[in-house]
Amino acid sequence: MRSIGTRCQFVTAFAVLCYTQVSRAQVPDQPPPPPPDAPASPEPMMAPPAPPAMQPPLAGWHGGLFFLRDENDNFRLYLQGRAQVDVYSYFGPGVSDSKQKATIFLRRVRPELSGEFLGRFQWMLAGDLVGGTNAIDNPGGSAGQQNIGIRAQATDVFLNYRADRAFNLQVGQYDAPFTMENRTSDKYIPFMERSLAVRAFGIPSNKELGAMVWGETSGRELFYSVGVFNGEGQNRPNFDDQAEVMGRVFTHPIPSGALKDFQIGGSVRYTGKNSNYVYYNYPGMSTQGAFTFWKTAYGTTHIIPSGIQEAFAGELRLPISDFDLTGEFVYVKNGTREAIDGKESVSSDRKGDLKGYAYYAQIGYWPLGNRDINGQPGYENPSHVDFKKTDPVEPARALQLLVKWEQLNATYSSASRTNTLNKATDGDIKVNAFSVGANYWATKHVRLTLNYVLNMFPDASGSGTPQQRAVAPGAAFDSSASVSHELLGRMAVAF
Repeated sequence: MRSIGTRCQFVTAFAVLCYTQVSRAQVPDQPPPPPPDAPASPEPMMAPPAPPAMQPPLAGWHGGLFFLRDENDNFRLYLQGRAQVDVYSYFGPGVSDSKQKATIFLRRVRPELSGEFLGRFQWMLAGDLVGGTNAIDNPGGSAGQQNIGIRAQATDVFLNYRADRAFNLQVGQYDAPFTMENRTSDKYIPFMERSLAVRAFGIPSNKELGAMVWGETSGRELFYSVGVFNGEGQNRPNFDDQAEVMGRVFTHPIPSGALKDFQIGGSVRYTGKNSNYVYYNYPGMSTQGAFTFWKTAYGTTHIIPSGIQEAFAGELRLPISDFDLTGEFVYVKNGTREAIDGKESVSSDRKGDLKGYAYYAQIGYWPLGNRDINGQPGYENPSHVDFKKTDPVEPARALQLLVKWEQLNATYSSASRTNTLNKATDGDIKVNAFSVGANYWATKHVRLTLNYVLNMFPDASGSGTPQQRAVAPGAAFDSSASVSHELLGRMAVAF
């Protein structure tokens, strides 16, 4: 019996031993417990959350513009403006006896508001507040004309819808799409005023009221603008139901390399003027220093636009390194009529035309700073702030030196469409101008300008055939006067 009991105890102990070994094989080894005074184990490290994307501020300064915007960026407001203080002085044969006197005056004072909304619309509202100064040659001279006054007028007022870079629709009043220089803001034109070919001959109105479609391909291969306008000039309604068609196109044919900004293009404008409804004077022509060398009122006779008005222009710009060569050519053939003071709306004494050509060639050199500090000429796209672009730490500065040659060669024929010639108005209008200039950009928004202009009036004494109608400033006091000198300066601020 003792033998059996001993065997049972042995079997029981062996079974317990086997169970213990199997259990240990199934449960992994556990680390020994820490001693009582050991520090607690640190928590596992968690990756930091990604920082939120930086949002542009709701107000501030970026890309050369003061801005306000809503938090969803549906509406933006840009605060802009420009001020130009000019100094004019003159010299040459007979000039000291004329009414051209040295002066300082406000050329432009223009508050501007612009903005964007809903991602596709841009707008602008601007107007000039300037002193009521007289013309430089002071026509008339009555005491009333020397009174000081303030006048305000709308300049750029428009709404633009941007469907795509290649398709925009712009409605309102703005610089008309004719010639490269006319579509360059007066904040950035190289000289203080636009060239004779543009401001005096090609498109004296500068701004027009109407609608145009415009755009540019993504690679800048082609830029176009074409529109329908009143054709009556700034702040004027249409008088005779004859709209003006105007358009401009240019290309950058070389996509890359040193000549990638080479530009060539052309412009056209065409309209008619109904003699029964249009009776304002044809625009006169003046020098850069604002001396009117060809007037459109002779005593009681007025020269008035009438019939077909057409003009064509070509443009070329070749920028290479620190130099740029720029030129434009304009051909004009505009119908005219003459009427006696007080009868402009009821009768015409004769019908004729003004036709001819004008051009300028200009060389610029940038010894300091970057060429085209404020962008390339010929673009006047609505204001836009791109928050993806960072502003430079230091403000940009530049110095631009300029040389320009201009020529205007036109003929006014008072009766080319009738048989009653007016010898008092018929004749050629010939002007040559040589100019040098310098622009110092203290920043992109502060500009100091100095211009010298030598105006030449061939045969201004009247010895030519037919008679030269472009009159030199000193011709009334010196019969040999055929030149004038203008020294002009400007301090300008623009945002």
